[in-house]
Amino acid sequence: MPSYPEFAGRVVAVTGAAQGIGAVTARAFAHERARVALLDIDASGAQAIAAEIVAAGGRALAVHTDVTDEKSVAAAIAGTVAEFGGLDVLVNCAGGYGRLATVEDMPLDEWDRTIALNLRSVFLMSRAAIPHLKKSKAGRIISVASISGRTVTAASSPAYGSAKAAVIQLTRFLAQQLGPDGITANAIAPITTLTPRVKALRTEEDIARIAAQVPLRRLAVSEDHSNAMLFLASDAASYINGVVLDVNGGRVMM
Repeated sequence: MPSYPEFAGRVVAVTGAAQGIGAVTARAFAHERARVALLDIDASGAQAIAAEIVAAGGRALAVHTDVTDEKSVAAAIAGTVAEFGGLDVLVNCAGGYGRLATVEDMPLDEWDRTIALNLRSVFLMSRAAIPHLKKSKAGRIISVASISGRTVTAASSPAYGSAKAAVIQLTRFLAQQLGPDGITANAIAPITTLTPRVKALRTEEDIARIAAQVPLRRLAVSEDHSNAMLFLASDAASYINGVVLDVNGGRVMM
């Protein structure tokens, strides 16, 4: 695994950091000696990951955050900056959906909740972070989209797929508008990943079926995605802007 000494002392805020890809990503940045703020509505879960990082010699702050609420987001960013003195990297990892669904059987409130969690959150977090990222010499916004936002062959939720496709377009707007300030904005598009949420939603048969469709013949693990995000946040990726990195084992090639 590559080493990124430039992360030492940089401040990274990760949403959805209490579990899954977000938790693994927070640990990965902390391992590279970044100071990490773990933002999640699951306060106890975020605190547990933060305590684990601190026990290993890192610096971490758990911040109870509702990423769909403007005031909560503003307070989380303000608290992160107050604790660490600035912000260099924002990782928009919070997201998900409650069930496999169709357009026909989806109530409006489920649609709205899913769009808010996956799209509104990226807008609110990015907007709040931008003034602080402009003060950084290595400002980065990295958002987690999905294979469901790249193709309709991956069954999930129409609201989730629509929101993740919009995250990709929002990423392009951020890249275009913030490039003059030296800030890059990129996204990754994961395939179905063996997280606790996915294991709860999918049967063993589902997982085997999806894995059989991947040229690498396995589903992703969270580390596959955290490794991609470490690279996009690194100095080596300073000229990569407005891209979507498909981390899907070759399931979809675009």
